[in-house]
Amino acid sequence: MQIIYRLCAMSKLQIFRLKSGLRSVDLARMLHVSRACICLAEKKGLRSSTAAKRYAAALGCNWRDLLD
Repeated sequence: MQIIYRLCAMSKLQIFRLKSGLRSVDLARMLHVSRACICLAEKKGLRSSTAAKRYAAALGCNWRDLLD
């Protein structure tokens, strides 16, 4: 039960990052931002299409899939 709850509490960005096998620091380096920026985006979720497009390009997915 606890594992299911953790998966539900994750943002779409975090789910896609984990599926791609990247650490938050790896994604941060790809996007030239701090790790704290990645953690904040994962905590709050992505709401703008501009940010979603940047993250999607790095993760190799559709940007619409990342919007919360």
